[in-house]
Amino acid sequence: AIAAALGDMDALLDGLDRLIAKKRDLKQAAMQQLLTGQTRLPGFEGEWEVKQLGDVGRCLRGVSYRGDSDLSQYDTEHTKRLLRSNNVQNSSVVTDDVQFVNIDRVEPLQILSQQDILLCMANGSKALVGKSALFTINDGYEYTFGAFMGCFRTNPEVANSNFVFCLFQTGLYRDYINNLLAGSSINNLRPSSIESLHFSLPQLGEQTAIATVLSNMDAEIEAFEQRRKKTYGLKQAMMQELLTGRTRLL
Repeated sequence: AIAAALGDMDALLDGLDRLIAKKRDLKQAAMQQLLTGQTRLPGFEGEWEVKQLGDVGRCLRGVSYRGDSDLSQYDTEHTKRLLRSNNVQNSSVVTDDVQFVNIDRVEPLQILSQQDILLCMANGSKALVGKSALFTINDGYEYTFGAFMGCFRTNPEVANSNFVFCLFQTGLYRDYINNLLAGSSINNLRPSSIESLHFSLPQLGEQTAIATVLSNMDAEIEAFEQRRKKTYGLKQAMMQELLTGRTRLL
């Protein structure tokens, strides 16, 4: 009876894994169709225009600092929270391990704003160079980013930051990054390299509509991932109770 109960939980987890994988595949297909103009959302028409990223925003390099004198162990009135490459994971910003850098090292432009796109500009692994995350943290602290990082700041009058961030998740973007790093022993991007990348862009209204569709798909995937996480935690708790006899089945 215990094995059957735990088997049912395993079946539920397997079902959630398959559902999440299917949702991810659907999102990838939607990105391929919507971000290239192969499929248009209802109500939109007109030609897309090839633009360099420098036409719709600017790329900034991160803060240079000395590890022995410019960092603090915690937040103070003289520090800003510093994000590095390890704070960009799975296209999201995580703040489990932030550093605190002297405010004197930070230029005003290097303070992150909502909807900025964080970029890894240099890393020992070529595969990690170019990884990105949309900055949406609003916890009352001001954040900046380290010297091996970059920030693409979109001009909201001409481009939607969520749409641009979606472009950074495409195979075309990855190909651009790989070509920039090819033949070099230094895995390092320049802001001008990011600004020179070119993509086909629709008008701002269509960008926003496409970004909304893809963001909704992300939210759905996140909801299923959270459900899977809770289900796994419940299974672990059941194992602890049932396999020790602390809780008996009726």
